[in-house]
Amino acid sequence: MNADAPLLAVRDLHVEFSVRGEGLLAPRRTLRAVNGVSFEIRPGETLGIVGESGCGKSTLARAILNLVPSQSGSIAWMGQEMRGAGASQWQAVRRHAQMVFQDPLASLNPRMNVAQIVGEPLRTHRPELSAAQVRERVAAMLDRVGLGAAHLNRYPHEFSGGQCQRIGIARALILEPRLVVCDEPVSALDVSIQAQIINLLQDLQQEMGLALVFIAHDLAVVRHVSQRILVMYLGRVMELAAKEALYSQPRHPYTQALLASVPIPDPRLERAKKVQLLQGELPSPLALPGGCVFRTRCPRAFDKCAAEVPPLAAVDAQSRAACWLYE
Repeated sequence: MNADAPLLAVRDLHVEFSVRGEGLLAPRRTLRAVNGVSFEIRPGETLGIVGESGCGKSTLARAILNLVPSQSGSIAWMGQEMRGAGASQWQAVRRHAQMVFQDPLASLNPRMNVAQIVGEPLRTHRPELSAAQVRERVAAMLDRVGLGAAHLNRYPHEFSGGQCQRIGIARALILEPRLVVCDEPVSALDVSIQAQIINLLQDLQQEMGLALVFIAHDLAVVRHVSQRILVMYLGRVMELAAKEALYSQPRHPYTQALLASVPIPDPRLERAKKVQLLQGELPSPLALPGGCVFRTRCPRAFDKCAAEVPPLAAVDAQSRAACWLYE
C-alpha cells in the first residue's frame, strides 16, 4: 500500500432505516441517518467527528465497519472497495480495523473473563496460535493498557468503568490493527478518568502507528486528539477542516454556533461572552428540510439555501464547508 494513499476513503455514503408510521395503518417512513458523507483518513492520522446527538456520528462509525448496512456510496479500505463485499472479505478487513465502544461495561460479555474477552480476536483471526501463545499476548497487551496479568481471570463486573474501557481498548488492539474507530469512548467516564483514557489512546497511537476515527460531543477533547475535524448535522457533513483552521476560523454557521457554546474557563470572559443561541427546534430526521438541512436554524440563511443542497466545497487550503455563503 502506498504510504500517501488513504487508509480509508468514504464517498457519498448513505445509511437509511425503514421505521413504522405513527398510526396502525400508516405507511413506513425512511430515516436518513447518514446522507452523502465523504471523507478520507490516512495512516497515523486522527479524524475527529463532532455534532449534536442524533446527527449520525455513531451510525457512520458502524457503517464504515459494516456493522450496519449502507444503501449506497463507497467504502474503500486500503484501496479495496468494500461496500457490498461478502463476509469473508470483511473478515479479512476487520483484522486491520477495530472499534472501541461508548459504554465500556455493556460492550464486554459478562460471562467471559478478561483473558477470554481480549483473546477472542486472536482465536478468530489467528487460529494458528496455541492457547499459551494467546494468553501470553493477552497478558502483554493488558500491561500496555495499564492493567496487568493479575486481571486475566477476573470478570467485567469486578472492574470500574475506566478499567472496563481499558479492557475494550486491549481487545481492539490485540490484533495490532491499522485503524481504530472510537465511538465516544470517554463520554460515560468521569472527567479525571477521561483524561487518562485519552492519554492512553494517544500513547498507543504513537507507539503502534494507529489511525483513529474519534467521535465525541466534547469539542475540547476532539481538539486535543485530532488533526482534522468533521462536523455533522442531521446526517450531512457541514464542515471538514484542519484542527487549527476550524477552531480559529470556523466557516460554517453551525460550526460557529457549536464553538460559541463551549464554556470559557475564565469566569470574567465567560460572563462577557456574547452567545448566539440557535433558533428553532432540531428537525426530525424523518422529515428533513429541503435544500440545506441547517437552514431552518441558520441565522444567515437566504433563498438559495432552501432551493438546493450545498456541496462540501473548498473554502481555503485547510477548510471545506457545505454552505452557499462561499459559493
